Amino acid sequence: MLDALPPLLTVAAVLLVPATVLLFTIRTPRAGSLSAGTAVLAATLTAVVALGAGLLLGQDAVRAAIGAVVLGASLLAWLPAARDWDVRGLVAWALTIDVGLLYLTYVGLWTVTVHPGAWTTTLSSLLWVLEVFVFVIGVGYLWEMVDVLARRRWRGWPVRGEHHPGWHRPFVSLHVPTHNEPPEMVIETLERMLELDYDAYEILVIDNNTDDPALWRPVQDFCEQYDGVTFIHLANWPGFKSGALNYALTRMNPRTEVVGIVDADYHVAPDFLAHNAPLFSDESVAFVQTPQDYRDWDVSAYFRRLYHSYGYFFDVSQVSRNERNGAIFGGTMGLIRASALVRSGGWDEWCITEDAELSLRLLKMGYNGMHVDRSYGRGVMPLTFETLKKQRFRWCFGGIQILRMHWRSLLPGRRTEDNQMTLAQRWAYLVGGLQWFGDLAGALFTFFLISGALDLMLGGGLVVRRLSGLLLFATVALVLFGAARSIALVRLRSGASWRDALGAFGLWLALGVTVARASWLGLVSREGTFLRTPKIKGQPRVRDVIRGNLVETVAASICLVMALVVGVRGGATGVAIAVLLAFQGVGYLLAPINSWAAIRSDLPADLRRRRERIWAWSAAAAPAARRGGLVLAFSSVLLAGLVALAAPVGSPEVPEVGDVHGALEKKPQGGDTEPSGERSPGPDAGEDPTTDPTQAPESTPSGAGATASTRPTQTTDPTPSTAPTRGADPTPAAPTQPGSGGRPTDKPSNGGGPNKAQ
Repeated sequence: MLDALPPLLTVAAVLLVPATVLLFTIRTPRAGSLSAGTAVLAATLTAVVALGAGLLLGQDAVRAAIGAVVLGASLLAWLPAARDWDVRGLVAWALTIDVGLLYLTYVGLWTVTVHPGAWTTTLSSLLWVLEVFVFVIGVGYLWEMVDVLARRRWRGWPVRGEHHPGWHRPFVSLHVPTHNEPPEMVIETLERMLELDYDAYEILVIDNNTDDPALWRPVQDFCEQYDGVTFIHLANWPGFKSGALNYALTRMNPRTEVVGIVDADYHVAPDFLAHNAPLFSDESVAFVQTPQDYRDWDVSAYFRRLYHSYGYFFDVSQVSRNERNGAIFGGTMGLIRASALVRSGGWDEWCITEDAELSLRLLKMGYNGMHVDRSYGRGVMPLTFETLKKQRFRWCFGGIQILRMHWRSLLPGRRTEDNQMTLAQRWAYLVGGLQWFGDLAGALFTFFLISGALDLMLGGGLVVRRLSGLLLFATVALVLFGAARSIALVRLRSGASWRDALGAFGLWLALGVTVARASWLGLVSREGTFLRTPKIKGQPRVRDVIRGNLVETVAASICLVMALVVGVRGGATGVAIAVLLAFQGVGYLLAPINSWAAIRSDLPADLRRRRERIWAWSAAAAPAARRGGLVLAFSSVLLAGLVALAAPVGSPEVPEVGDVHGALEKKPQGGDTEPSGERSPGPDAGEDPTTDPTQAPESTPSGAGATASTRPTQTTDPTPSTAPTRGADPTPAAPTQPGSGGRPTDKPSNGGGPNKAQ
């Protein structure tokens, strides 16, 4: 059986390329469902083409026919799940799954049937398990991609925001959390919110532990000019942003039916509430999320590619998940039913991505969530690459926190009173959490690649399986093809140029070390340590860029040096390994390159001043020993690579995986390869991208709250109406229960929206 798999894998990979090209280039009418007759015709054509390709590759007629039947039948097997897609999506999906399963089957059989030794078998088995995990992650991304590009019938509602004449218009309490924000920026946000075309809302500005009165006093003075606008300053208040939002629940107007979250840097469109608040007329709807969008993104090539890199989640993931009621609540520019929020226990203070965690709890309670596919507000993107890294670290660490807390409820199983999520909803949230581990898997693959390269150069015993011939180069092609597919998806969904789409993909690669570290720390620790943003005096220089991206720079150097060494001295197999190492190395190298590009980008005057403040501030620092250990480890591998450059080339006379007949007769020796799974194209959900790095706490909130004696410093009322209950127990399983009561603000809004005080 082992020798029959590589030709079949090659045929499936050959057919996959045109199928994916068709998926990205040809549009079909989006109406109706895929008929069984069309699916049978597609399966027949696929089998015929596969038969011809197999014969051309030298297969005997029987094996070629069996392979053709297998590939054709796989299309029909997926028909029940693909009824809402067109035939392009069905073919692309089925063939991609075929390629992945054939690859995993082949290398799995090789691992258990060929016995090169206990050490090699162990490492090869670990590599195979890693490949299976990456395949599962890739399936999640693939489903979203096909689901959006090939869908003929949309069930999610509504697709776009619109007016709803005659619908109920609930009273909305808009909460604006702030922390160390420039007052002029917050005031500009509030001015836009005062222009909302809606007659039943209030605004609560909750300043969370800003020490400098020069930052919050001007905002307080502005708020006091308007009825229906309340400013609350919380000093020494626990729980960070979540704690502040929980306190805001005790200060809402008692008429409040819907709570809205708007970050302090967002410019909100006037029809935001008029379009979206009436959607809560459906009592089953717990939250409505609109896309998070950004302004001032076209000022440079760096900010263009950053803008398009953000678009993936709301353009692809949310749209797909909304079809199965699996969308997330992303925080800013979202609305949530007040009664459901209180019933669920409020904002959990143990999780740094409290918004996404809340939506999971609401879906478990049986509520529905809704994604509206239209932008209603624009904020500010991170102004430096180092700030972007801190933001992505928080997103990833928070995503792992959610997965650790809720993973049992995301496994397949029957619906219960405590967990009413459907299988599709569980899949969406489970895969969304697992996808954060993609970059950690990539780092582990880099280790396997370097080990294989060293083994190949030094001519020692077999370390892990060594692929060769057509199978190895097919693996390289599939990795690069997966990257090209991700780039094409960004271009197609966002309208980016090819250059900007390539840059967006490069940003995902550049953040790989950051996400890998965050996912690992999320697994082994309950409290996160945020990344250090080096303090910069004056204008940034190249050494500041290197210092801020030291681990990535060292990792890039190692990978590129090893790629050069093995490419020159490793023969054909070495060239293939060199390509994979170079791919990883360039990804790491893009971190300092993007850092420098961000620094050199011209910005409007207000954002330029804000960026200079970011340069001047030192954020929470990671332990120096941890970073030093990483540098030491990478340096050791680099030294080994330089030794390999001068070492004689070994020439063990052994067959390699891919040399099918030899592998069945002799024990192989050799190196290693990269898996065929595509690279993770992008991020899942998380905290609002516009968060200033100075808002980040020194460590992830552990859930410990204040005692009853803790009191905030307020500007509108010296005592809270209902103090939120926060115990000292840090266990995440016991979320904070906010006070369910409310009270009118000191400046009631006379039945309408906020108005200028007379």
